[in-house]
Amino acid sequence: MSGPKTSQLEIERMIRAQLEALRSDVDHGRARARRRITALLNELLDEAEGCAEADEAAASLRQLAAAALAQLTAECAFMPAAAMAESTARAERCTTRAAAIADAFEREARPLAERIRRARTQATAASDARDFAALLAEAAKESATTAAVKAARSFMADEHCKIADDSDASIAHDQAQEVSRRALALIASPCTLPADRVLLLETTRELGPEAAAQLALLLPTMESNAAAMADLVALIEDAEADLGAQGIPFAAAPGTFATLEEAAGRLEALRAFQLQADRNTYLKACIDAVMAHHGYAIARSVTMGRDLAGTHRLFGRADATEGLHAFVSDAGDLMLQVAGLPEGIEAVADGEIMAMEPAPAGTRTERLLADQHDFCAVYDEIADDLAAFGITNAVRYKAAPGAVFCREMRTVADVEAETATAIATNQTGQRKRRHSGNAAREMS
Repeated sequence: MSGPKTSQLEIERMIRAQLEALRSDVDHGRARARRRITALLNELLDEAEGCAEADEAAASLRQLAAAALAQLTAECAFMPAAAMAESTARAERCTTRAAAIADAFEREARPLAERIRRARTQATAASDARDFAALLAEAAKESATTAAVKAARSFMADEHCKIADDSDASIAHDQAQEVSRRALALIASPCTLPADRVLLLETTRELGPEAAAQLALLLPTMESNAAAMADLVALIEDAEADLGAQGIPFAAAPGTFATLEEAAGRLEALRAFQLQADRNTYLKACIDAVMAHHGYAIARSVTMGRDLAGTHRLFGRADATEGLHAFVSDAGDLMLQVAGLPEGIEAVADGEIMAMEPAPAGTRTERLLADQHDFCAVYDEIADDLAAFGITNAVRYKAAPGAVFCREMRTVADVEAETATAIATNQTGQRKRRHSGNAAREMS
């Protein structure tokens, strides 16, 4: 019984748990690096905002951050291997590399940060000087002594100078200022929950001592919510970048989340895609290892000319025109069948679009039938080898060898070219026959 064989592959629970733990380690490592990069970027862009002299440095900083984030996605992608020890080593390399990318960004951002802060300081000093000069000009119209005191107090009142005072009123004022500062930081943060933001906006319109005292009690919870949301957003952005790099489609989501539960649900949905991709990658790595053990040392990933969600792999030997076609669906179904490779496996490129065509009758079909019989003995060994990797192989369907299963894998481009040639040849023949018929009628 060795026509096509279909089975259900299932990774043992322990190995699935190990893969999920490694995935979590990598994702959190990349997310930490992502947060370091974006936090520094946002901090410096806030300093540069409204300062024309800092625009050039801010633009360079954005480019530097974009390059670092692209590095995170490209260089810290987790790909499970057939050996769990190698998977663990790969995960460790990913997290180490992610931290190194964030370190490098912070180092390279320092000169830009200095330029931005220097431009901001110079712009502020120039603005203060203009304001102070205007006040002095106005004061010239009044008493010189009174005007000078008024100008100095006006210039120094907000942040440049505060008169020391140990009274309760001064303490309450300082506390209100601290509450106000924390509240404004939360209002400006994109990770503050919408409900918290509404309350902050309402409370801070007239932030008196009583309102400040009430708000001070709420701020720790709001700040904790914002920090948790920032962690979730970093993980979500990292997962979306990872899936995008792998070409795995996923549904778009709103730019902000109303609750932590909503954000956690989004992350869980994305993580499910990642874990499925990890399982399929592990299956592919194990199948490749098993096939190589049985002599099919050359493997190619191909795309079939039909809509089948999953992975198509061709396995062959050097100088052989027969091999195996393996299809693993996203649900874990495995189909193996003997396939002809007219030009050999080495003539097939990774990513090639293939079509399965009936093999020519005669010697070619006989050869593929013999290979189907030979594959019968090998199949049970393949199942045992997969089990050694913690993969159960529950057979669902076994077809007997038959000429109907003698198929060849050919590139779609070759099939289409041959079809076009055949059509053109047929049309030429029809024209010749019509011409001959017309000539015969004219002679009669």
